[in-house]
Amino acid sequence: MKPPVLVSERLCFHPWEAEDFPLFASLHGDPEVQHFLQMGDPPWDETYLRAKFEGFRADYAAHGWTKFKVTDRQGTFLGRAGFGWFPDTNELELGYSFKRALWGQGYATEAARALLDWIYKAKPLDHVIGFAVAEHAASRRVLEKVGMVFTSIRDVDGVPNAFYRHDRAV
Repeated sequence: MKPPVLVSERLCFHPWEAEDFPLFASLHGDPEVQHFLQMGDPPWDETYLRAKFEGFRADYAAHGWTKFKVTDRQGTFLGRAGFGWFPDTNELELGYSFKRALWGQGYATEAARALLDWIYKAKPLDHVIGFAVAEHAASRRVLEKVGMVFTSIRDVDGVPNAFYRHDRAV
């Protein structure tokens, strides 16, 4: 396993390696994990999953950021968290997805805090965005806990999403 790009209190953020695809596929194969990513769409098939996975690897190679593989300090796979380019607004977007058994344990909040601190040190950005399905109260709470400010409700693929913005500290 490649060394982590970032380490927080409980989490390690690693670039994805080719052999990590089964971990990625298992995370996104859980219908509960996928529910708020897809909102009733059919499950992501292997072709789509593979393209998404390779896109994350390409983002890291090109930009130094991605939706990283997240493990605990012992190396156990927990989920993914990091950044992606949101083409609708041309902004960097913070996102996270963890195994269902880990929900409610503060991993998403810890990941979001660590990633926001890291990205402003790593890149000359003035802000990043985050969004969650409007009805997904838990994910919206994570964005609010890390200091993101609600900006609007916008449609993403036919689903209302709550958009947030986080500005670099001055």
